[in-house]
Amino acid sequence: MTLTLTAVTEQNRVWIPEYTFTEGVTGLLVDMKRAASVMRQFEKSAYVHQVQDGHYPHLTVQETIAYYIKLAEVEWTVPELLKTFDLITEARTKVKKLSETKRNTLTLIKPYCARHDWVVIEEPFHRIELEGRHVVDQILKGIERQGKSLVLLSSNLEDLLPVTDKIYRMDERGIHKLEFKDETATQNEEPAQFKVNKIQVKHQDKTLLFNPPEVDYIESIDGTVYINVAGVAYTSPLTLMELEVRLQPYGFYRCHRSYIVNLQKVRELVSWTKNSYSIKLDVEKTTLVPLSRAKLSPLKELLSIS
Repeated sequence: MTLTLTAVTEQNRVWIPEYTFTEGVTGLLVDMKRAASVMRQFEKSAYVHQVQDGHYPHLTVQETIAYYIKLAEVEWTVPELLKTFDLITEARTKVKKLSETKRNTLTLIKPYCARHDWVVIEEPFHRIELEGRHVVDQILKGIERQGKSLVLLSSNLEDLLPVTDKIYRMDERGIHKLEFKDETATQNEEPAQFKVNKIQVKHQDKTLLFNPPEVDYIESIDGTVYINVAGVAYTSPLTLMELEVRLQPYGFYRCHRSYIVNLQKVRELVSWTKNSYSIKLDVEKTTLVPLSRAKLSPLKELLSIS
């Protein structure tokens, strides 16, 4: 059982890459504009739940649940779903009087009751306060237990990490799986021979691993090193010098005392004054990286330009 995304091209560039999702729970880290395009594609083959999907505000919570039970022709009872959604005490409360967290949690009754093999949910934790997140987590697990497969779209990595380890990032270069380092190995294990093929970064309490070609540039700010990937800056446990040595074989260049750039992303060398230069990168958002005067000639040689 799969769900296929068709490629979309805009101005001779791939806007949405072709991809086939396999069953299970998949997180897709994606910007809002691409998310809207993805949801439009999936409307014919999956149940698509969007952030702006609401309820009838003048119905009570139990009336709302009863309505969707009847509409979807499912066998659950209202008391069962009131418990699942942690809304027992709000059963007789009108939807319009619920807190924002409770109201947004209730909107998930639609994908929960949907009779589809695939369910696509945009921003499942949208405006859900901390105390309500465990409820949403259980609702998503309940959808999965029904045998449905889920694609969760979000622009926030932290909203995807608690619910699945199968997380992908979408950009103009395709869909890339985020890899997580296993930190459970014992100290007694023999260290494996080191070979650079992943770039390690820290994000919240997770360790992520990127392929070198995914990295746009690296910068050091106030002693902290940031790895920039598709417009997001991730902190690195390595120093700029360590990264320079490790990444040089992959086409990275130390263009400034505080910057390392992926030469495959260089689009233009910009001369501001006789002694001031920048590198314009071929990434989704226009990005300029400083270039030291002393690094200009070696860079031109590397790029084979005059």
